[in-house]
Amino acid sequence: MSTTSNPSTSWLLSPDFLMIALPAAALFLFLMAVYKLGFEKKVQAQENVTDLVGGNAAKATENALKYRKKTEELIRKRKTKKAQDDADATGKKRKLSWAERIEFDLERANMLLRVEEFMMISIGLGVGGFVLLWLFGQPFILALLGGFGLFYGAGLYLKLRGWLRLKKAAEQFAEVLDSLVNCFKTGYGFSRAVQQVADQFDDPWKTEFGKMAAEISLGAQTEDVLNNLADRVPLPDVDLFVTAMVIQRETGGNLAELLGNLSNTCRDRYKLFRKVSAISAQGKLSAGVVGSVPFLLMAMMFMFLPEPTIEFSTHPIGIILLILAGLWMACGIGVLFKIVSIKV
Repeated sequence: MSTTSNPSTSWLLSPDFLMIALPAAALFLFLMAVYKLGFEKKVQAQENVTDLVGGNAAKATENALKYRKKTEELIRKRKTKKAQDDADATGKKRKLSWAERIEFDLERANMLLRVEEFMMISIGLGVGGFVLLWLFGQPFILALLGGFGLFYGAGLYLKLRGWLRLKKAAEQFAEVLDSLVNCFKTGYGFSRAVQQVADQFDDPWKTEFGKMAAEISLGAQTEDVLNNLADRVPLPDVDLFVTAMVIQRETGGNLAELLGNLSNTCRDRYKLFRKVSAISAQGKLSAGVVGSVPFLLMAMMFMFLPEPTIEFSTHPIGIILLILAGLWMACGIGVLFKIVSIKV
């Protein structure tokens, strides 16, 4: 028995409808992202300020309770993430979901976005890139690859921004400890010293210590505040600082002297790290060049010889060869970076 497509729904798959629907969807997602980033948060902040200045104590109290609930939820999620790093009785580890990983990456990169907003921007970039490449006459496969590249490019940008922020935090951490030492020698308490550091430094430490001060003002325990800092800034020096602070609060001792010695240790450790990075820079550059050359050649072949390249990449034998080449490349790049990566 022969089957025919339903004429009432066949227009949904027509090229004319797709060429109109896909750009419209991409434009809608882009406008929603612009609204979320540029207007919604400003309106909410202005309403909170108006409530506080105008004497609307009930509304201000309600907003404070909402913020406190949100902070408690973040603390719970960070504790959950910290617990997954430790094996349970069966030796297994709980894996974070993709939404939780994106949430922690957004927090570490200091991007004021929710997971839904970030995914909306990523999908908008992917769909918009695919539509633009297709409309400008590029082959369907190339347009699809470009759309996937833009979609995953948003995640790579998030990772890169978080990595650069951690790098800057590592460079300034010894100065942060020196500032804390001066505050404790002056006679400030922990909460006042945290606020003082937040006022003296720029991002990332201005933001991180500002979050610590906000959590302390909302009644969070000092140990939880320190553990949250270690979760947001996953650096070995920060782990040493948190461990030293927790032990000092339990056993007592001269906190200013302890942090002073820790500051000298972190400064010497960072100097050694810079020396090792300078020595291994040539090997890392070689690994990066060797790893990027095949991808650049493949992109040039797609641009100048699209038909034979597409025919090769869609043929079963070509797909098998590309998979094998990709696996060997991944092994080689991993070995190269393993050789030149030295932990300090």
